Amino acid sequence: MAIRILCVDDDQPVQALVSKHLMLQGFEVKTAANGEEAVSLLDNESFDLILLDIEMPKMDGLEVLSYIKTHHIAVRPIMLTGADDVQALGECARWGALDYLPKPYNFHELMDSIERVLAERVDSV
Repeated sequence: MAIRILCVDDDQPVQALVSKHLMLQGFEVKTAANGEEAVSLLDNESFDLILLDIEMPKMDGLEVLSYIKTHHIAVRPIMLTGADDVQALGECARWGALDYLPKPYNFHELMDSIERVLAERVDSV
């Protein structure tokens, strides 16, 4: 059974590129353009991991992260952001983000992060 990843980013070209690369690596990928779409998908489907942009319209990544912490604790969050915000980094850690990648990141960095977070999941079972 393929690992299911939810990729949430309001930058559609980035979202499309990341999801394409992940699918080529054998992951099953769904996408959402904002936090509200992400929450809807999380409530209706199961995911192993979420790639979550912090700065988005409607519902930002930190709000989604806090929702995951209270409603979908099995989902492994990795936060992505173009902002260099120490306060946001602290909030990410407080709400249970397992990694934090500043944009622009390259695909190798993303894959290393995903592999590390998934390995932690296996180690903790």
